[in-house]
Amino acid sequence: LGNMSLAEEFIQSPSYELLSRCTKDNLSHIAENYAIELTSEDKNEDLGWNAVIQLVVPAKFRGQVLAVGHDHDFAGHLGVNKTYHRILCHFFWPGLKSDVVKYCRSCHRCQIAGKPNQVIPPAPLRPIPVISEPFERIILDCVGPLPTTKSGHRYLLTIMCAATRYPEAVPLRSLKAKPVLRALIRFFSTFGLPKVVQTDQGSNFLSRLFKEVLSELSIKHVVSSAYHPESEGALESFHQTLKTMFRTYSEYTKEWDDGLPLLLFAVRETPQESLGFSPADLIFGHTIRGPLKLLREKWGSHGKDNPQNILDFVSSFRELLHRACECARNALVKSQLKMKGRYDRKAVSREFQPGEKVLVLLPVVGSALQARFSGPYEVV
Repeated sequence: LGNMSLAEEFIQSPSYELLSRCTKDNLSHIAENYAIELTSEDKNEDLGWNAVIQLVVPAKFRGQVLAVGHDHDFAGHLGVNKTYHRILCHFFWPGLKSDVVKYCRSCHRCQIAGKPNQVIPPAPLRPIPVISEPFERIILDCVGPLPTTKSGHRYLLTIMCAATRYPEAVPLRSLKAKPVLRALIRFFSTFGLPKVVQTDQGSNFLSRLFKEVLSELSIKHVVSSAYHPESEGALESFHQTLKTMFRTYSEYTKEWDDGLPLLLFAVRETPQESLGFSPADLIFGHTIRGPLKLLREKWGSHGKDNPQNILDFVSSFRELLHRACECARNALVKSQLKMKGRYDRKAVSREFQPGEKVLVLLPVVGSALQARFSGPYEVV
């Protein structure tokens, strides 16, 4: 770019007329060198340190200045303010700041790299539909590897009823599809066949054998989204509780599979805050007999219950269980609404139209130098 071509373009530019009207004294200076000089208001204090001679850039060449000031290897793709002040040391044109803002925000490399300590606001929470029938929908997951026991167990297959939060955990030597299915069939033989089985994207759950068995049993297989364990939040919470209990139990023995039934009993008889009942209450229709109930029976005096014929018992039991499940369902709905209210305080709703270009957040960054977004992709 030659000085003459820049001068010719500047004379024809609207910026020349605008700057010429600013101060009559500087008109000859601008016309001769096509530059302006900015100094501190108090020249005695400034001593010339802040004097900046800027070249006024015509519209035709502003894109090149922006590219050098932001995209060049020596520019470093810095943010708006730093890019603006860097360019301002050498160049000027009316609307420079707004042009820098538009240029930096449209830079593809900056978009996929993300900002330092950038926090992506979540979308509004969409609670999982409440299930009222026990074992209509179950959630599966795997835990491990854990310390190998004498029995050779290293893993756990965890199962939870979505309606009652009733948990089951089966020790396994392997997480391949066959042993997982054997444990699952034993569970089905006790509680019946569910309508829906929800899993993550583990290779054992996505295997051909696993899908064929569920299909033969007329069970719908729902797969959770990758990197979103929130859809299995109840089961993930159970995992954390179980691991904490294991650490306590391991103080006495390393055979965690021996203590597993005792720990499961403790979880099952404990009331769930979101339901208002314990999982055992909702499954069996009464408070199961545990250490606390034994102690109460020992210390308290209880008369014998009046005998009840089998038909009356079954009728009253069904009514009691139905009311308990209905109360638990209502309590869970209230709990979900309360949780959604807290979660959505920082949430931002997003809507996209077909044809728009979007960037996709990479949920797991492989290294500190890897881009945080990929794209752009077109919404279809």
